[in-house]
Amino acid sequence: MPTASVTLTPLGSLAGAPPPSPTLYSALCWATAMLFGEAQAQAMAHELTCTDAFPLAWSGDGQAVRFFPMPALTQRVPELPDRSLGSKQRATLRLNLHKRLKGVRYLSEGLFRQAAQGQLSPDSLASALQEERIVLRGACLMSAQEAPLLGMHRPARALLTSVDTTHNELDRWTLAVVEGRLFQREETFFASQAGLWFALHLPSDERMRLLPALLRYLEDTGIGGERTTGKGQFRFRLDEPPVELPHVPDADAWLSLSHYLPTADEVQAWQKSSSEPVYRLVHWQARYEAMFAGGEAVYKPLRRMLAPGSTFPLTGRREVYGRAVPSGERLGHRVWVCGRALPVFIRKGGEA
Repeated sequence: MPTASVTLTPLGSLAGAPPPSPTLYSALCWATAMLFGEAQAQAMAHELTCTDAFPLAWSGDGQAVRFFPMPALTQRVPELPDRSLGSKQRATLRLNLHKRLKGVRYLSEGLFRQAAQGQLSPDSLASALQEERIVLRGACLMSAQEAPLLGMHRPARALLTSVDTTHNELDRWTLAVVEGRLFQREETFFASQAGLWFALHLPSDERMRLLPALLRYLEDTGIGGERTTGKGQFRFRLDEPPVELPHVPDADAWLSLSHYLPTADEVQAWQKSSSEPVYRLVHWQARYEAMFAGGEAVYKPLRRMLAPGSTFPLTGRREVYGRAVPSGERLGHRVWVCGRALPVFIRKGGEA
């Protein structure tokens, strides 16, 4: 279970997508190195585990509604024993609804708790979407009752909006725009009542006492890319009490809230299990911190990681799964990429 959770209130737009767990981990470790030295930073690197940053919205009365990653659900191609026109039309409608569900990245907390209990499947979600008991706003799925409370009553509204923003390349000698050198970068904009949140696990009380100072440092510097142009600026607030994850006593699987690098032992345990993992593989290649190196862009080695929402057989309960791997030296610091994952223990139901 997380030992702390943090609310991020945006002060502007964000370069790229919401920060994934390796970015949050690296930012907190770098802040530790800047404020408390290399020894404390290495201790933090060996202890800290973060979730990804997920959307959060405030209702009109100030109540916070958190969103969680959409679980990876197995979607089977339906058979069509009845090949009449009506049957084909119903199957086409069902597949169209499933196609819309593929764009879902986040579930509201109420829906996520149902998913953790094994009460949601692709078919049940498709039926609820068709009957408008749940609504899709951008990449966020929420109940029809939550949408108006969060100002999401219109289909065109979204908590987070991702767009490709056009930029000009500048000649560093003449400070003029280079003709014909346009490029685009992804940028995320927030609705007026939306922000982000993430949870973290720190077993050491000594490192936990550093956390408020680290968050104040990140308030000053920002997080993510393009910070010198004002991107990635947030107010950070420690939640009291921390977020409470769903509790499922008869869980038979776990869902990752982080970008995850499994250990060899964990992979071997899956292979011996009667159930199979369901996951999405992502390619991860981030840049080293460039604040004190004149903006020089040097990339870390490419990693293949398992995305949040991936589910795995429960072969043993742990507070944290996965591993961190060394990623080289940078500005006198040993750098790590964190593939440790915070779990939510769930029931694997509703797959068919």
